[in-house]
Order: sequence, then C-alpha cells, then structure tokens
Amino acid sequence: MILRAAFWQKILHRRMSLPVLIIALVASGFAASPLAAATKTTTKAATPPDVSNQTVFKADGHKVFAIDGDTILIDGHVFDIAGIDAPELGQQCLHDGNLKDCGLSAGMQLQKYFTMSPFPAECVLADDQRDNGSTNSGKNGKSWPRVECSIGDRDVGAAMIADGEALPIPGFSLDYDDQAKQAANAGIGLYGTKMIPPAEWRAGKRLPDEKKRCLFVGDGKGHYISSLDPRFVNYASENPPQTVCSDEEARKLGLEYLPNN
Repeated sequence: MILRAAFWQKILHRRMSLPVLIIALVASGFAASPLAAATKTTTKAATPPDVSNQTVFKADGHKVFAIDGDTILIDGHVFDIAGIDAPELGQQCLHDGNLKDCGLSAGMQLQKYFTMSPFPAECVLADDQRDNGSTNSGKNGKSWPRVECSIGDRDVGAAMIADGEALPIPGFSLDYDDQAKQAANAGIGLYGTKMIPPAEWRAGKRLPDEKKRCLFVGDGKGHYISSLDPRFVNYASENPPQTVCSDEEARKLGLEYLPNN
C-alpha cells in the first residue's frame, strides 16, 4: 500500500510522536513502490568512515542514535554493533500464529538502552578493526567499522541477545552464545518466535504471508534515513525517491546516512 500525501500532512499537523508514527507506518503497510524500487542513484558501494586514528567513541546516551537493531550513529559515525545480528526494521516474526514487528522492536529496544541510561555510552572498535596496520580498519573500504558498546558495566550486545532482540554471530563470543542459549531455553523475544535469519531476510526470503516492507528511504541526494529517526517524517512521502530494506543494501547502493546537521 502506498501512503497518500494527506496521511503525512495529518502526521505533520499533529506532530505525532515517533513510536506512534512507526505504528502508523506499519499499520498502513509502508513498502517500496515500484517506482521507488526501480530508482537507483548510484552503483558504487559506500566508503566506510575513516576511523583509523580513533578506537574509542563516547557520548551521552541520548546522543547515540539507533538506526536499526544492530547499527548506531555515535560521534558522527555509523557503526555496526559487533557480534550481533538483529532483524531488519521491516522484518516480521511469527508468534502465537500472528506476525509481529520484531525488527522495529529490536531497533526501539536498542535506542531505549542508550536513551534511558544514566551513564555515558562508550563504544570501542572491535579487536580486528583497530588500526594495527591491517587493511580491515575501515579506512580502505574492506569492511564497515564494528564496535563493542558498553553503558556503565552493561554490554549492549549481550543485553540485546539476553532480551531476545538479536542473535549472536557464531564464533564471536562464548558469552554471547551462552546468553543466546539461556534466552532460547526461556523462549524470550526472538527465541520464542518463528523467524527468517536476518541474513536470509536481507537476501529476499520471507515468512508465509509476510509482505515486503522497506523502512528506510532515500532523499534523492545520495543519503538514506531510518524510520526510527525523528527526521524520517520529513522524507517519507507517497513516492519517495528511493527505498531500501537494510543498511547493507544502502551501502551497496553507495548511500550515506543522512548527516545530522
């Protein structure tokens, strides 16, 4: 379903809060239109930010922005959170016979960790990406920078897994694997649902009756923006210049995350 202009005018007029906006988007079946899906602004992959001279990034929690369930914007840079893979924003999971918006849930939970914390966030580049002369530090376009984040003594990646909002990346951490086993035994969050692994979902696989929903939009100027971003309402329209389903897809298309000027 394509959202009509009147729908967005109503949202702007009422200054609808972000959670309410997201619910409205989901209820309306926001998805890529044929026109938007066919629009490509570039075919050159985006270049990872050059973080070769810095390994630690700090910010007050309310200044850390969750782009989705495993991607953040901190200190002006976009990072993936190391060791976890969360469902994409448009992804749904099957729980008790009903489709649930597990991707949106993961993204909002990640934002909640940062926003509600009384402690500053500290994110450190993953061991294999620190500047030690390797080609994997993010400055040569080999891989996107990944960080391990903590808020006080709380490991954000471990918390996402323990709360059933993300899956561990195999081989990254024995602690993460253990957290996943405990969550699975208790049937918490994702572990109590039927879901498509995020990597397979990004490749196009869907649950029966799950519709394709792409909750990132492009601005037509080489940038993209997440539906979790408060600025999203200014860019969502009946026929956005471009829609993408994940950060990975946006990077392959050469899109940069919309700067927060």
